[in-house]
Amino acid sequence: MIKTTNMKKFCLLFLVICVFITISCKKSTPRSEERTAVPVRTEVVKEQMLSFPVRTSGRLTAKTESKLSFKTGGIIKRIYVDEGQSVREGQLLAELNLSEIEPKARQADLALQKAERDYERAENLYKDSVATLEQFQDAKTALEYAQSNNEIAKFNLDYSEIRAPGNGKILKRVSEPNEIVGPGQPIFLFASTESSWVVRSNVTDKDIVNIRLNDSATIEFDAYPAKTFHGSITETGNMADPYTGTYELEIRMKQQPELLVSGFIVKVTIYPSRTSRKMIQIPAEAVQEVNGIKGNVWLIKDGKPVRQEIEIYSITDMGIIVSSGLVEGDEIITDGGEYVREGSEIERKN
Repeated sequence: MIKTTNMKKFCLLFLVICVFITISCKKSTPRSEERTAVPVRTEVVKEQMLSFPVRTSGRLTAKTESKLSFKTGGIIKRIYVDEGQSVREGQLLAELNLSEIEPKARQADLALQKAERDYERAENLYKDSVATLEQFQDAKTALEYAQSNNEIAKFNLDYSEIRAPGNGKILKRVSEPNEIVGPGQPIFLFASTESSWVVRSNVTDKDIVNIRLNDSATIEFDAYPAKTFHGSITETGNMADPYTGTYELEIRMKQQPELLVSGFIVKVTIYPSRTSRKMIQIPAEAVQEVNGIKGNVWLIKDGKPVRQEIEIYSITDMGIIVSSGLVEGDEIITDGGEYVREGSEIERKN
């Protein structure tokens, strides 16, 4: 009897505890459904004038670079300069062995002397009516032909040596003494130091259509890492390189360091005047779920966040440039957007 009474008390106590837990759970449910505002930062977007720089690489060269060669072929007798050597205008740089060229020049001179004698004899005979007009004209033609050959031989003899076309530097020497070279085969790459240094760079067809003469540019050398030099476009290519499909630009430097060496590789940033236009730029943190040129931002409408799809025009160091999806005056979330959902309560923070 005592055991039955204790069992009843235990069941009654268990039932009371279960009822209390059930009531407590019902009371706590509304608290879990309470929503807290998400702290965010917002920004009102504005249109602004933006320019889109073109970034590429280039190579430093002298304004005037030329390949120096012999007019005629032959055996190189002597080379007087080395790579990197500075030279003066008219300085002898190299010469050919004249064992073959000088005899040809003498042959042309002897032929001219004979033609002069033949002409003088034919002229006298024609005056005496002994020679015909045709014979006199043939002698005159032979004389003119011999004079032309003599001039060619002397010209070739004169250009059997290479002299510096101006003050400059030998950038490269591509031949050595005793080599047999053909007419016009490059022996030296010569850079004139009488003109300024320029940077030659290449851009794509998409960029060349926006670049104009005198557009500004900045130049950075690996050799001078802490300095930026300014320049402007002085030449634009009108024909694509057949190998790369790019167009060459020439950029003249407005100022330059004291020591420059042809062939320095540089980083070039060009600011085309034609690409300046009014567009909207937003912080990169404002964009969510980027897929190609598409992305999403949280737009504030009537105090609530609404997902808005945008189209991305370009990504720069300053942010993301938007081509469609936003207009001036729209308010977007720039910080805290990852915690926001459609219809979330938000709290703007400074």
